[in-house]
Order: sequence, then structure tokens, then C-alpha cells
Amino acid sequence: MRAKRDWRAPTNQKMEDNLKKENFSKLYRENVDKVYRFVYLKVSSKAVAQDLTSETFTRYWDQVCRDKDIQNPPAFLFRTAHNLIVDHYRNRDRRPENTDIDSCFDLKDDKVNIEQGVILADDARQVQAALAGLRDDWRQAVSLYYIDKAPISEVAQSLDKSEAATRVIIHRALKQLRQIIEEA
Repeated sequence: MRAKRDWRAPTNQKMEDNLKKENFSKLYRENVDKVYRFVYLKVSSKAVAQDLTSETFTRYWDQVCRDKDIQNPPAFLFRTAHNLIVDHYRNRDRRPENTDIDSCFDLKDDKVNIEQGVILADDARQVQAALAGLRDDWRQAVSLYYIDKAPISEVAQSLDKSEAATRVIIHRALKQLRQIIEEA
């Protein structure tokens, strides 16, 4: 005969599920914009970027539900997003188009006059064009480190490289960016 359980008392499983949901919600809030921006810079389509971002978080949630131990969730998200982007282009057999960088970054500032706004927008377009001229892993490293402010450890994990190799990639990418911008 089974013992009767009080329906009001939460079970350990319910508490674990609630904790998973809370942790996932926090991770989602902290990273959704970063992942979306990362994806959007690569696919240049809002709809595709939204779909791939959604799929990235869905895959993370699937791993959480399977009780997989993910040591660095942000790195897992960026790695998953990168893999989904690769699959997207492999399946579509397309190349990324130029991205309107103004739509990725909010350049509006009421304190900035129109002339400064035009200069900032032009600078942003130059940086975007220069980024497009970089190798994919270099562009990813620079975007994660400088735009999303990810620590070197997360950038390294998303690239599947050591931290030292990641620092070298970022250094070389910046050198190449300078050269591209100076030649333009």
C-alpha cells in the first residue's frame, strides 16, 4: 500500500523543475540579445535570426531537461548558434549578404547632433564592411569579445580553441581590420 502524499507539499522533482526553469529564464534574459545579434550579423535576415536564436535556446533547454551538465552555458549557446548558422548555409547553399549594422546597434542618442550621427553611421558601415572581409572565426572572435563583451574563456569555448589561441586570433583580426579600414 502506497503512502498518501499531501497534494500541497512540493516534491523534490517539482522543486528541481522550478529551479531549472528559473535558471533558464535568467540565462535567456541575459543572453537572448547577444545571441540574436551574433546570429543576425551572420545571416542578415531578421526572420532567420529569430528562428535560429529560438532553436539555440530550445537545444539548450533540451540538454537541461536531459540533466546534462553544461559547464559554461553562454559558450554552449554561442557554439550551438554557430553550428546552426553553418547548417543554415549548408542547407540553403547561400552566402551571407551585407548586414545593415545600424539595425544591429542602437546608434540613436538624443544628445548627438545630426552630423555626429552621420559620422557614427558611416563609421559603423566601414567597420561592418571590414568585418565582412575577415575569416569567419576571426569575425566571430571579434564580435563576441568586443561587441558582446564576452570574456576570453567564453570566446575560446565558442571557437573550440585555447584561450591563448583565441587571444592570437583576436590580435590578428584587429590587425587585419586596421589594414582593411586604412585601405578603404
